[in-house]
Amino acid sequence: MEIVGRKSEGLSVTVLQEDRTCIITFHDRSLNFYVTDSLKETLKETIAQKIDEGIQHFVLNLDHVKIIDSCGVGLVIVANNVTGSRQSKLYLCNVKPFIIKIFDIMRISRHLAIFETEDAVLDAIKGARV
Repeated sequence: MEIVGRKSEGLSVTVLQEDRTCIITFHDRSLNFYVTDSLKETLKETIAQKIDEGIQHFVLNLDHVKIIDSCGVGLVIVANNVTGSRQSKLYLCNVKPFIIKIFDIMRISRHLAIFETEDAVLDAIKGARV
């Protein structure tokens, strides 16, 4: 049996060396079962590689994401666990209110650093270093 679904549109990675920060932007409108399987390994490998390169802060930009299911939430949890286990920090930005509500219902929002914009995250990271 073949599962017919849309493949992931992927993610982009931007590194700000001076801030030791990596911004990961998802390009999918929906983080669901069909796309998260292929994204999970890419995300884990990207985070591990960047940590090995000295990156300490990771920003997941969810600006394009409008819908998330339990698999998408699992993807965020994986990223949070990988960064936390390697003494790095994960931040989320541009999270739609509907997705924040899902995080609240699942009681995981208290474990996530959620910011309104990418600039707000970067300001917080810079402020923490002062």
